[in-house]
Parts: sequence; C-alpha cells; structure tokens
Amino acid sequence: MDKQNITRAAKSFLKRWWASLLILPFIIYSLHQIYWAIQYNIFFAVNYDYPFPLNIVNFFVDNFLLITHEAGHTFFRIFGVRFITILGGSLFQIILPVVIFAYFWFNKKRIGMQFSLVLVGFSWLDVAGYAADGGARQLPLIGGLGKEAHDWYNLLVKMNALEHDITFALCFVAMGIICYLWALLIPLLPEQPKEVSIDLDLDT
Repeated sequence: MDKQNITRAAKSFLKRWWASLLILPFIIYSLHQIYWAIQYNIFFAVNYDYPFPLNIVNFFVDNFLLITHEAGHTFFRIFGVRFITILGGSLFQIILPVVIFAYFWFNKKRIGMQFSLVLVGFSWLDVAGYAADGGARQLPLIGGLGKEAHDWYNLLVKMNALEHDITFALCFVAMGIICYLWALLIPLLPEQPKEVSIDLDLDT
C-alpha cells in the first residue's frame, strides 16, 4: 500500500471513528471512577480527579445531571406517592438523556447519538454510586440534608433490600457499560442511503 492509499485510509478511518476516539478517554475515566468508588472508597463517586480537559466536561455533565435529578423529585411529586417522588430523581436523570438520544436516533444524527449515549451511560454510573451508598449513607447530600434524606437508603428500605445496595449498583454499572459500548460502536451501523432529487426534463 503506497503512501497515498495509507493517507486515504487514515482519513476514512478518522472520518468514521473520530467521535468514538473523542469520547473514549471520558468513558475510561468514568468507569475507573465508579470502580474505585464501589471497590475501595465511595467518596470517589463525588471526589475524583479527572485530568484536564476532561475535568471541565465532567463538571458540566455532573452538574447537568444534578439539576435534572432534583427536577425529577419535583416532577414526580405530582403523583402523590412518596416512593415515586424519591425514585423520581434517579429516574428522571436517566429518562431525560434517553429522550435526547431518541431525538438524535429518529433524526439519524450519529454524532448526537454517540454523545447522548455517553450521557445516558454516565447517568447510570452516577445512580450506581448513589445506590452503592444506600447502606452506609456516607456521601454528602445537597443542601446539607441529613442521612434520613438519602434517596437510595429510603428506596432500598421500602423494598426491604438494603443489604443488596451493591447488587443494585452493579446492575446500574452494567447498564452504563452497555450504553458506553453502544456509543463507541455506532459507527458500525449501516449508512443510511441519501435521497437525491433528480429533475428530468423528458419533454425535449
């Protein structure tokens, strides 16, 4: 293969896979974060040093999900069921990224699909960290709330499953990994044929 063909192949590869290469470092570090949090110290779920510039990305993504989480409590309060109100925070921070992904999916925007799937995956990991802390309740809560306000403590107690907090967390981590893999492999999806409008003048 001559130099020109190598260059052409490299350009073709980058054109197809650049987004996957871009999101890969963030995926690796976020998985490392949740692994350390569950395996060693739960505080890694909220206090983990991402390298620059991933720390900036993490700051915006994490705060977006925090706002979404709190909005979920408010939204699901309309059902008047305490369990649903508590669950609503974690549920809504999953649902909103999924809705964003669905928009890009139906509009066949591959890059948007990849980035939104990373958001969904990271949200699952975020919920996993919260769930893993259900029994110990060590993580600080927003607004300085007491341990009795811990979402996943209350949810797991209601389900009589407090001793299974790590099991729930690992299931959520698995969901996050699936979303991450899907995001990375979207370039393998078959290309959609482009519509071409041809105006033929058959009267001449």
